[in-house]
Amino acid sequence: MDLKTQDEQDARVQEIYARWLDIGAKAGFAVSLAGMLVYASGAVAPFVPMAELAARWSLPVGRFLALTGAPTGWGWIHLLGYSDYLNFVGIALFASMTTICYLRVLPVLLAHRDRLYALIAAAQIAVLLAAASGLLNSFAGG
Repeated sequence: MDLKTQDEQDARVQEIYARWLDIGAKAGFAVSLAGMLVYASGAVAPFVPMAELAARWSLPVGRFLALTGAPTGWGWIHLLGYSDYLNFVGIALFASMTTICYLRVLPVLLAHRDRLYALIAAAQIAVLLAAASGLLNSFAGG
């Protein structure tokens, strides 16, 4: 393969990644803004009432969790009916964008027979999914 062809392939992969990242960032912003507006408007009740939140947000995390009954890990998914937990959807979208972008470019890398970059992308995906799953907590003593 000549250098120009490789540069064109690299540019295509970069463009795909950038386009998906741009879409994800815009979607994450829109979802975060919508969640914040729902929360601030009071249209949907929060899990931790706003009146209690200011008194509790300076507490150590363990005490905060004990007093509020707030979940840890992926437990927030079960509380999406509360406005304060709707905000987590936008955060989760932002946090997952690297994985989503790698998943999108991986087939392109494989089609270009760019095995080294495909292997690196696959390893990144595996590490990010393992970290998001909480699997790595057992190794950290968590």
